[in-house]
Amino acid sequence: MYYGLFGTKQNTQLLSRIHNYNEKDNNDNDSILSMKEFELLSYFMENKDIALSRERILNHVWDYDYFGDARTIDTHVKKLRSKMGEKGSCIKTIWGMGYKFEV
Repeated sequence: MYYGLFGTKQNTQLLSRIHNYNEKDNNDNDSILSMKEFELLSYFMENKDIALSRERILNHVWDYDYFGDARTIDTHVKKLRSKMGEKGSCIKTIWGMGYKFEV
């Protein structure tokens, strides 16, 4: 079977559930992923088990033209983890480098 960019059936199903959840008419807007959070999660899933530097994440998720601080990633990861609940622990911090997505 073909699972697209996300490599495994498990990753594809997780992303699909999150996408479907975001499309619901939900009164709890705090738990809906922003577009950037969704793109960040997608990028993590595409690069499962690979340590990603903040610079690499910025270049791929925020694009090469982004001139902000690399610490914006930390803020987005914090919000993403919170919204993912117990599954937020899949995003591991690599001290002094960046992040890694492990399932």
